Amino acid sequence: MQVGFARKYAIMEELDGGFSAGSMPEAFVRLDSWEGRIQASIHVKGLKQGPFKYVLYLIFVRNDKLIPILLGTVNTSYSGMQSGLEIEAETLRNNNLKPDSVRFAALTAESQNKKWIPLFASFEKSHKWDESIRQVILMSSREEEKPKTPEPDISYTGNTTDSQIIQPAIKEETVDTPPLSDITADNTPQPDSINYSSLIYQDAYSPKSNYEKKKTKRENTSNKQCDIGKLEGLLMNNFETHIPFNRSSRGYSWYRVSDLAKLSNIMYMSGINVPLFANPKILVGLFKFKHILAGLYRGGNGSEYYVIGVPAKNEKDNKPFDNACRWAPIQDTSIRDMGGYWLVYVSLKSGEIVV
Repeated sequence: MQVGFARKYAIMEELDGGFSAGSMPEAFVRLDSWEGRIQASIHVKGLKQGPFKYVLYLIFVRNDKLIPILLGTVNTSYSGMQSGLEIEAETLRNNNLKPDSVRFAALTAESQNKKWIPLFASFEKSHKWDESIRQVILMSSREEEKPKTPEPDISYTGNTTDSQIIQPAIKEETVDTPPLSDITADNTPQPDSINYSSLIYQDAYSPKSNYEKKKTKRENTSNKQCDIGKLEGLLMNNFETHIPFNRSSRGYSWYRVSDLAKLSNIMYMSGINVPLFANPKILVGLFKFKHILAGLYRGGNGSEYYVIGVPAKNEKDNKPFDNACRWAPIQDTSIRDMGGYWLVYVSLKSGEIVV
């Protein structure tokens, strides 16, 4: 595991009008930081082409002063996730900045010495847009040292002609899952710092026999890609236990998640390295319905899976992976326009998405 690894997400929304290609423009930006550097990945849609150069900036805070740093140009004609935009550790040191001091992201449109901000995002809910941010970007010194800005390195799996999102490695495997139906809504937990303890205490289970059974199943994990014991402990200690389906499904344990960065770090610490959250449709589900599901499934044949549930309106809406997810409808939900979840299964033995 890389020391000091951290990940942040933000959904960029329209700020300056006039750049729409028909639908409302939006973008998803993900920041990975380690060893003092930052690498950004971005998925943009709905921005029109033209005589504009689109440029991504990160805005940091230092002693209550905003410092914009240029990441690089963004190719809006590409429909997938773009990566390879970096701020080197030396650049941050030269500006007396740390990776965790990033506060905003701005995608600018530049033409003939003019600059607009079609898309903007805040990484902190307590900090919103104000015009002083625009002035900071516009007045940033041209002589200020800029990071290296290579052309975007497009990450994809599959055909370049029709692939719109990153597709993690997918393995065909039969998952013996019981039927799912009917959701029970509850309150969304508030984001918080990670509880790094993965210990599961006996009084967390009732009755005692259930605890002993789960403890036995976790004892031998030497041949597995992921540490299910650590994963289960971190999920239990950081998220609220949830019962999304009115009829209890044997073998499942569910948690309701509203902090995607925290969940991503927990997955990383537990050995789950499938780039699920590079898929923008998972972020769309979180943005629209304020949560996703994270869960564990233990099959009757001893198989074990990590499961992500992506909320959607219906089985024709926001399907994250074409052939590697299954629709689980719900009824009587208090969440408006939500008809169920797309379930994505990751084998804890192979570490791959299964069909």
